[in-house]
Amino acid sequence: MSNFISKRKTNKRGAFFLKYFVILAVIIVTGFIITGLTLMVFVYNFSKQETLANLTRNSINISNLTQEVLCSDLALHNPEAAALLFYNNIKLSSDASNTTIFMCDDSGDVIACADTMKKPYETVKEAVCEEHKNFHIPKGYIVKAESIGYADYTTLSGVFTETHAVAISPIIVEKQLVGFTVCTSPVSGELTTYFIKLLTSFLSAAVIALVILTSALFFLADKMTKPIRELANAARCYSSGDFSYKVPEPTEQNEMTELIIEFNSMAESLEALENSRRSFVSSVSHEFKTPMTTIGGFINGILDGTIPPEKQNYYLEIVSSEVKRLSKMVNAMLNISRIETGNLTLNIERFNISNNLLNTFLTFEQLITEKNITVEGLENLEDLTAPADQSMLDQVIYNLVDNAVKFTDNNGKITVETKKDSENCYFSIRNTGSGIPPEHIKNIFDRFYKVDESRSADTKSTGLGLHLVKSIVELHGGKVTVKSKKNQFTEFTVKLPK
Repeated sequence: MSNFISKRKTNKRGAFFLKYFVILAVIIVTGFIITGLTLMVFVYNFSKQETLANLTRNSINISNLTQEVLCSDLALHNPEAAALLFYNNIKLSSDASNTTIFMCDDSGDVIACADTMKKPYETVKEAVCEEHKNFHIPKGYIVKAESIGYADYTTLSGVFTETHAVAISPIIVEKQLVGFTVCTSPVSGELTTYFIKLLTSFLSAAVIALVILTSALFFLADKMTKPIRELANAARCYSSGDFSYKVPEPTEQNEMTELIIEFNSMAESLEALENSRRSFVSSVSHEFKTPMTTIGGFINGILDGTIPPEKQNYYLEIVSSEVKRLSKMVNAMLNISRIETGNLTLNIERFNISNNLLNTFLTFEQLITEKNITVEGLENLEDLTAPADQSMLDQVIYNLVDNAVKFTDNNGKITVETKKDSENCYFSIRNTGSGIPPEHIKNIFDRFYKVDESRSADTKSTGLGLHLVKSIVELHGGKVTVKSKKNQFTEFTVKLPK
């Protein structure tokens, strides 16, 4: 079983990792592609502009050099040396810039080129190499270059089979146009080099990023799924009825912290509810078991003749009393259930609480007389009225009076008091007696709760009276409190809004 659970955890972690890895990998790769394309376009345009600028500078420099050579004394006294100097310079410039350099006349025919020399300082045999002999620059380009020069990406109207970067600069000697310097460079080779370098860089960066991503994501996947796995484990425990498991709270505050806190709080509530349910079922079973056993035993005794006829009426009275107690318990439970579920509709009307207190005590007159209890305060009750459901508040007063009479010792005293202020009205019932130990005060209004010391005096109690009192009073927007001193008194006070 543990291997199965461990396998499930691993599979979940792996699925989580794979899912987010794919998502993030797609995002990163897409980002690299967009960035790469953008950068490549930028580099492409920049490279084009830089290439044209460099070609333009070279063509201007060569034109200036040609002008200087033609105007120099060396050209007048030693033309061959001047020509050699000229060709060496343009050959060196061509090799250094990786461009093709040649000159043409004003009609566009090539008259000199750097490629006539395979390397510098060679003897010049021909002014133009075989490749450029048949070159002819169209008239349109010559016209464009006459004044300020020409630079663009072109095939020169078919001179080249593919697009070249071309820069043309005029050669001016003594204010006379004698020709043009043409510098060219193929585009495809340069761009291919740039693109290969960029592609290599981006691929390397993408691989490194994916490696880092994989490591980081694996760590994050484990960290992120841990609280989720803990929540899943807790849910499995709760579904099986075990609410003792608590999800460990993260050491650092994050999005899961609040969820885990609320989840643990829910678990505590469920645990309390389950404990309450179990306690309720146990209490109900216990409370019903005794009278049902009594009733069943006496009825069977009458039926099988174990109980003689002359005693049957006596035991039938006990059975009747137990049936009444069961009925009272069921009614109290139904009222509590209706209150807690919000299905109880109150019939609010203003009535006299003082009169109700007086009438209720009259109901217990026989028991009060038998125990020789002194009741004080009834003759001096302040006229007290409040908006409430009279039938429900009758139960409150009856249960409190019943409780007071029941736990007042023989020859004891019960004190009744009513009062009111600007917002609320109050009535209290105090009885002398054994009192309620401090450790039981906080639980006195719980369902089926009975103080141990009172069990002998409260054998017929349902354990629901005070819980019902609290529920009804709070339903009316009021509050019931209790004060007690052991072996002295117990006092219940009810506060209701006016």
